[in-house]
Amino acid sequence: MAGFFLGQFYGFDIEIAGKFNKLFVRFDESLFLNATLVNKKKKTMLKSTGMRWLIIGAVLLFSAYKLWPSVTYYTMSEAEKTQMEADAPGDLRELYHNVINLGLDLQGGMHVVLEVDIPILAQNMAKEKDSHLLDVIEKASKAALANNTDFFTEFETLVNSANIRLVKYYADLDGLSGKTNADVISALKQQAEDAIDSALEIIRNRVDEFGVSEPTIQKSGKNRIIVELAGVKDAERARNLLQRTALLEFILVKNTEDFQQVLNKLDAALIESPLTDTDSTGTTVAEAGTPTDTTRSADEVDELFQQVEDESSNELYTTSADVLKNKPFSGYLKSFRGGYGVFAADISKFQRLLDNEKVKKLIPRDGAFVWGNKLIQVEGEDGSMLSYKRIYYLNREAVLTGGVVTDARANLGGVGSNVSGQAIVNLTMNAEGAKTWARFTGANVGRNVAIVLDRKVYMAPVIRDRIPGGRTQISGLDDIDEAKDIANVLRAGKLPAPVDVVEERTVGPSLGHDSILAGTNAMFWGFLSVIIFMIFYYKGSGALADLSLLLNVFLVLGVLSMLKATLTLPGIAGLILTIGMAVDANVIIFERIREELDKGKTVKAAIDAGYSRAFITILDANITTLIAAFVLAWIGSGPIKGFAVTLSIGILASMFTAVFITRTIYMMFGKKKPIKVLSI
Repeated sequence: MAGFFLGQFYGFDIEIAGKFNKLFVRFDESLFLNATLVNKKKKTMLKSTGMRWLIIGAVLLFSAYKLWPSVTYYTMSEAEKTQMEADAPGDLRELYHNVINLGLDLQGGMHVVLEVDIPILAQNMAKEKDSHLLDVIEKASKAALANNTDFFTEFETLVNSANIRLVKYYADLDGLSGKTNADVISALKQQAEDAIDSALEIIRNRVDEFGVSEPTIQKSGKNRIIVELAGVKDAERARNLLQRTALLEFILVKNTEDFQQVLNKLDAALIESPLTDTDSTGTTVAEAGTPTDTTRSADEVDELFQQVEDESSNELYTTSADVLKNKPFSGYLKSFRGGYGVFAADISKFQRLLDNEKVKKLIPRDGAFVWGNKLIQVEGEDGSMLSYKRIYYLNREAVLTGGVVTDARANLGGVGSNVSGQAIVNLTMNAEGAKTWARFTGANVGRNVAIVLDRKVYMAPVIRDRIPGGRTQISGLDDIDEAKDIANVLRAGKLPAPVDVVEERTVGPSLGHDSILAGTNAMFWGFLSVIIFMIFYYKGSGALADLSLLLNVFLVLGVLSMLKATLTLPGIAGLILTIGMAVDANVIIFERIREELDKGKTVKAAIDAGYSRAFITILDANITTLIAAFVLAWIGSGPIKGFAVTLSIGILASMFTAVFITRTIYMMFGKKKPIKVLSI
């Protein structure tokens, strides 16, 4: 008929259309015959117990293969892990990457809430900055904190009351649709949202390279990010990794004449007009050369620097009052190995001096004092150890920033180099950066260039020659872990604004151990109760259901290992729920079989009819549960997603064990000799 209408459609006569019809009829009959043969072949294959056992064996072997690393890893003692790490660290790492990951609630770790510093972002977005804008931003920040309101609401109120035209400062702002303050505020809000999304992605990239399995990183509210890192042991390192803005700068070090000139100027001014107690308190504390927006007392400054002061091994190494009388500023600076530094005990005093408003006005606009990245230990004249931190006088403007870096790799210095065996970071620049770097190094041979990361000088090497190709390195690091972290944040990109830790919780492994123990006990007693009930109520068939239930748990764990999913406490709850749902399918099947037996059917006919009638009911019930589980996995996050994933895998596994495996066992028993009496 299809051929007839097709021929008529194209304008053929009735005879030709009839031939088309016969051709299509033969084709339809051929398709139907082939489909019937394929269907019969499939039914024959599935009726073959040998083929069914082959499928079951392959699935169980695959699950055992995927589950074996988890069993091996979690049954190893800490001593065995340490020994394996010493003998073959790569093997232990490979083994760990193939195990079922445990969530924060099971193995411990860190829960951190980060907040993007919106006031600093608004400050950084301004093309032009003056004291009026900075003052308004600072006041708006304090008002938002005190009133628990939105920063931009307070900011708009303050700029309108002060008759400040924001377009003057944000003329080049992306997304600016007009010139009114409301237009600028709207564009700033959009930039803040984009900055939070960028921070979220950058933090995710950093954490991924940090090596944490299945971290939870999600947005919370308007400007907060929640980070959960399971299994993290070095909390301080992880915190620094999350907060580091990764602002890399290459800045020329001021020459000796400029340095001495500013020291003389500061000493003379402070001798002529000494700082009072009022001047030395209530000063703004921040890294030298960076914008400041928070006022702290002298006691708070001492508290900030208490750690470095405690690390000073000898309290005698401090600057005397007699020296400071003639050199109130430069007296703090001591010559160390061709550079200048400040004793650890004097760091907080010198920082307060740098942050004093009178001192800031005396420092030329094109210069800035910047600290080194760490304390340095040297041997004093009396043989004891003393601590100091380097201080550098740099140009305020950077020659290059981290935006030109295309790659950063942590490594150990090569043999024969001046950094042999030391941790370094090799940097590669893009074409524009390489060109600028070559021109800059060629024009400043013999001078020092400081490599500054987050306003801390990591090294200030002498430029020996022009450096083409855009390759350089960062040295002066503590260890290879620090080198890896720096390379990580440089590759991942810098944060658009600083992030502050507003909440931090550390979950100990003992709590996770208790959770695992409680969950395991609940699953054991639930499993035992189901086994006893099924055997008591369904006799031999109940034992068969218990076997399928055991295989179901085995398959679920195997699939979790294959997917490298994270098992959380709610995930264990999902596993326990799966036990009840898996046995529920067997209950439906057994009840259908009983009904067929009550009608007087043979055992084989009752089993066939029971499985056939129960299958649709089981399928419908499981599909509806899967829909709910998929919604939870899609919308939910963290523990909710873990519960949904475990539940979904359990449902699919229960379909296989309850419908396929138990049916295969019935078929095996009735293959040689028909079953006359069924224990059910």
